[in-house]
Amino acid sequence: MDKVDVRFPQPSKAPAANLPKNAEERAAALVELMNRLSVHLARETEAVMRHCTSAELARLGREKQPMMLVYEEVSRLLRVDRDGMAALPDEAKAQLREATRGLYEASAANADALRRNSAAQKILVDTVVGAINRARQTTTPAYGTAPVPPRATYVTPSHGPSTSATLNTRL
Repeated sequence: MDKVDVRFPQPSKAPAANLPKNAEERAAALVELMNRLSVHLARETEAVMRHCTSAELARLGREKQPMMLVYEEVSRLLRVDRDGMAALPDEAKAQLREATRGLYEASAANADALRRNSAAQKILVDTVVGAINRARQTTTPAYGTAPVPPRATYVTPSHGPSTSATLNTRL
């Protein structure tokens, strides 16, 4: 039993979530939620392809999170109710299959867009770093002046220790 301190008022507990009560209600809620998630993932994919700002992508992610949590809970409740799943009408099962297929396709398209965007950003960063390193290594002297030695580049050494130096403070 939990101990309650009666000297100070206790915050009221959050009301129970309004989750569907039977398998048919859960299936209908899940179909509607999967369709909303599919649309949301399509919007997110389109935003990634447009190279929108990180603030917009963060907003889309925040909007997606509660839907994903409810999706996980409702789908778990439906999976554990095997008798209810077996008793669902064929039409509800067909709607579940169609919504699942749509969500899978939207998720795959979203993952592909994110993967391609990540690869493109890596290529861009590698190209810029390479150009900067080449510019530091090669200098072109002006006419009639002595050549300038190349500047140091900032790359990880290919051999030798890569640890930092420490100061010996013993006397």
